[in-house]
Amino acid sequence: MQTRPMALTLWLLRHFSALEDPPSGGRDRDRRLSPRGLRSAERLSETLRGGTSPGPLPTLALVSPAARTQQSAAGAFGELASPPRQLTDARLYHATPDEVLDILRELSDDDEVICVVGHNPTIHCLSLDLVSELTLDGPHPALNAYPPGTLSVISLPIESWSKASFGEGSLLELRAS
Repeated sequence: MQTRPMALTLWLLRHFSALEDPPSGGRDRDRRLSPRGLRSAERLSETLRGGTSPGPLPTLALVSPAARTQQSAAGAFGELASPPRQLTDARLYHATPDEVLDILRELSDDDEVICVVGHNPTIHCLSLDLVSELTLDGPHPALNAYPPGTLSVISLPIESWSKASFGEGSLLELRAS
């Protein structure tokens, strides 16, 4: 009989730096990563491939359909020996923190570590709202800013994604690109 972990882990990745404008005739969701964003994604990938990770790597990446989030996920995870499965969810493009939490609650418990690759202000608010203030030695380190490429890794004291809720997690790592 397989036992379930006492905690699940959520990675929250804000897409890396993007170009200011979409391609000619394109929309906001068509904006791609800037050269700086591409370099930042490669640096995170190198870090993860080098074994410097806050615990196990994600097995599933939930990604907004925007070009910049798709490129961020591919750049950060695509070269890993075991990259996470990628699931594009159109709801993530305009999702609020509450809606992202609802999406997480729909997921199978087969994936114990999941990454959401999305946009601000949602990803920033999720990082702030999921972490219990009781687990911090002061204010949340990302209280005032969550620049492009920032990654929060949060441990949630739950055995099922259906139980995900605000204010119960512990911040394992905060990494800015």
